[in-house]
Amino acid sequence: MDRKLFSELSEIKTTTLDLAWLLLAIGFSYLNYGTFNFLYGLLGFVVVFFIHLFINFHNNYMDYKNSTNEEYREKISTIGINRESLAIVRKWMYGLAIFPLIIGAYLVYRTGWITLAIGVAGVLIGLLYSAGPKPLNSTMFGEAAVAIAISQLVPTAYSYLGLVGTAKFDSSTAISVIIICLPNTFAFFCAELSNGTCDLEADVKNGRHTLVSKVGKANALSLFKASWSLAFLLVPILAILKVVPCITLLIVLLYPNIWDDIRPYLKEQVKTKTYPLVIKAVSKFSVTYILLIAVGAVIKLVMSVI
Repeated sequence: MDRKLFSELSEIKTTTLDLAWLLLAIGFSYLNYGTFNFLYGLLGFVVVFFIHLFINFHNNYMDYKNSTNEEYREKISTIGINRESLAIVRKWMYGLAIFPLIIGAYLVYRTGWITLAIGVAGVLIGLLYSAGPKPLNSTMFGEAAVAIAISQLVPTAYSYLGLVGTAKFDSSTAISVIIICLPNTFAFFCAELSNGTCDLEADVKNGRHTLVSKVGKANALSLFKASWSLAFLLVPILAILKVVPCITLLIVLLYPNIWDDIRPYLKEQVKTKTYPLVIKAVSKFSVTYILLIAVGAVIKLVMSVI
């Protein structure tokens, strides 16, 4: 398998988010507790990185294998376009699972059953997204499940690993992580909705009864706008309530630019043309939000020293 095909099947570009979630967990931990276990956090990042690659391989593999539409298999699927052997794809896919299994087992041994529980939940959602008798991507729950797994489970895992052994990670801390991640959750739900609206016809042909196919494209677009509105509104609300640093209010300056990215998609839902603009907007929003939280943590750390 050449580098280009590996990059496409693993969707390696999306793994930059794994680092962003780690930065969010570090910022959260220093803001609230003034500490973070970087060894466990970085090992957790390695595990998440390789699991992410494995799951992307798995989803591309299962989408091709389960597809009943020849046009999709020959002209849309990366595997079909490149005429790659499924046996080779399987070997690479299983090979990618070795590193997270070894390092994950070490982390579970050192940190306990909570690490195992979060890891198993994340992997199960990733696998069930495209596998099983009723894959999540063929149901109306797929979009929400992916948004929650990406934006909630991963930062929670990092936060737990960063605070393990300090007796500072409890149910209250877990709820705080969930609340801080909510703006990103709604933003990523928008990304999943936009993917569903752009792929509506192909999903119907392949027998996928997604949320978009259930509620219709017009209602899905309304849900998209409502979800973005919640993502936008939550940041200043959380800042005012002092859940996140006041500096995160600066993200409001970015709103007009983000809406400029979104508007073309609201007019026409085209996978190759307007969907990338939504992903750009989501990335811009999430990364800025995370960076501002990190800056807030640095400011608090500096002020405590002074």
